[in-house]
Amino acid sequence: MDHVLSALQERLGTLFGDRLVVLAGGTRLSTRAGELHQLGARHTLVLSTDDHAPLHDSGVARWVTLGIAGGFVAVEQNRLTRLLTSPNRRVRQVLEDFDPAGEALVISTPYVHTPEFAGRPVLNARRPEWVELENKTTIDALWDELSAPRAPAVVLDLDFEGLWDATLELDRGAGVVWSGDGPAINGGANFVRRVRDRQEALDAFEVLRPKCDFVRVMPFLEGIPVSVHGIVFPDGTAVLRPIEMVVPRRAGQARFLYAGCASYYDPPTRIREEMRNLARRVGERLRETVDYRGTFTLDGIATADGFLPTEINTRYGGAMTCFEDALPQLPLALVQVALVAGHDLGVSSIEFEELLVNAADDYRQGTVGANVRAVNPTETVERPIVFTEWSCRFAHPEESPHGALRLRPSPLGARLELDFFADQLPPGRPVVALTVAAFALADQEWQTAMGPLEPAVPVEDEVAAAPVVELDAVTA
Repeated sequence: MDHVLSALQERLGTLFGDRLVVLAGGTRLSTRAGELHQLGARHTLVLSTDDHAPLHDSGVARWVTLGIAGGFVAVEQNRLTRLLTSPNRRVRQVLEDFDPAGEALVISTPYVHTPEFAGRPVLNARRPEWVELENKTTIDALWDELSAPRAPAVVLDLDFEGLWDATLELDRGAGVVWSGDGPAINGGANFVRRVRDRQEALDAFEVLRPKCDFVRVMPFLEGIPVSVHGIVFPDGTAVLRPIEMVVPRRAGQARFLYAGCASYYDPPTRIREEMRNLARRVGERLRETVDYRGTFTLDGIATADGFLPTEINTRYGGAMTCFEDALPQLPLALVQVALVAGHDLGVSSIEFEELLVNAADDYRQGTVGANVRAVNPTETVERPIVFTEWSCRFAHPEESPHGALRLRPSPLGARLELDFFADQLPPGRPVVALTVAAFALADQEWQTAMGPLEPAVPVEDEVAAAPVVELDAVTA
């Protein structure tokens, strides 16, 4: 597929070559600046929401810290949106010094919907009709339109007794899930609660009432949370491989912990195909109805009854890093920018799909972590770890570790991060139980106070078919 890579790089070079580019917020900014440099960009201005500039080549990029890091995505994005809409005097001066003619191209975060920044076009700005599709409380109409199997659900306003009646009606014995939406940015399970009794319902209502306009109630679904990405091209939709959403449950609580994503898990073949087929139908429907372009995520649960969808996110999701790392020579985030901006990439959706799916099936990785408020470290500590089935301990010097556990400073206190070493893990199984074990070790050794966690449970045919694997046997 070298010709596909060459064609993509050539087309991206025509968009960014000899241009000034502003990266206004976002992640992996050093990587993005390097990719733009490789594509021939004249120079890049990085406006970072973080408080500290990394070491960088001043010939590649000028780095300016905005100092608006918020810890939470919603807080940081709201601050960035205000800055894009009404830049302060300092930012205007920085822009004037970098781009006095006002000709620079601007790339911002996947959430951005501001079409311009101080008169300069924001290439990846999302259209309002695309943003509206993320509403978790209205998505069931799309599943019905596409004849997609789904769990029963109702959408109600913030009326407690109505929500409680719906809970009693929909509970299949394991409780229900309340998902709130609007108007705040909603991600990372912030407005999602499991409800099994009236007290949990009251507690959930107090959280959702000041933040949300509506709540969707649906039965709790046992299984592995999974996501599949589609990328809408002018000629069709490229559909990628499933990604595990690592979402432990807080034992004895109604809350979930969103701990990131990983590509180690292989759902049963029937579920993989269900996910990919539905994602293709969703992508084509988005293209037909709202002229959608670029990446979207289709989220749901791999259950014993198959894949049951829960939501879509009409943006470049965080799990796309799994595909970036699988094919680092492809500037995937810039492909997203070009598609959203309406540029022809010179390759078909099928060629692009084959390129990325093959790479990601061969290369597995994950980005797993959680915010910690109980401790405030001043420096990063990292230790190699070993798993023995579902327990975790620090590795001995003579052992080959299965991963690394890290605690680093963060605006919220600390950030707990878990890296898996792909060549040391048995293929195909979810990593959520390993995450629970590693976080329990962090609680014990570093007093992170994550508290008791429980893993999601794979569907029954996976459990029955999976051999018992002694992870210690994998060590060298």
